[in-house]
Amino acid sequence: MSKRDLETKFEAKYNEYGNMLYKIAFLYLGNKSDCEDVLQDVFTKYLTGKYKFKNTEHEKAWFIRVTQNKCLDYLKKSGRKNASVDDKEITDTYSYDETAQDIISKVIALPDKYKSAIILYYYNDYSVEEISETLKISKSAVKKRLQRGRDILKIELEDYAI
Repeated sequence: MSKRDLETKFEAKYNEYGNMLYKIAFLYLGNKSDCEDVLQDVFTKYLTGKYKFKNTEHEKAWFIRVTQNKCLDYLKKSGRKNASVDDKEITDTYSYDETAQDIISKVIALPDKYKSAIILYYYNDYSVEEISETLKISKSAVKKRLQRGRDILKIELEDYAI
């Protein structure tokens, strides 16, 4: 594949998935430079591999799964368990009001297995079945992770009476 073909392929996929993947990475990592590093790794992996996808949903699930895995690897390598979040970066990434930004910071602080399910369900509008396929876990495991994630958030956000 020529350099121009690679650039065209990258541009098309980045335009299609870049914003969504950046937001997912941000919810894991909490800062712009780490997110950019992860996305660079994800798209490099995509461009250098010879992946055959069944359809666009399969491709999208691959991008999400690889992004999540790269984020978890990045956190392990850096010795962190969770994102260290700068409020200004939340504001820059998510143009919501203060309450919504506080909720996002609480989602970022969730344990990774609950965070994955919450992000896919609430921020990417995935169904339980789609999450199950993406994360390669059973539907009941997805439901349990969503329930436990919501329970943690309910405690963390009790001041808001949501």
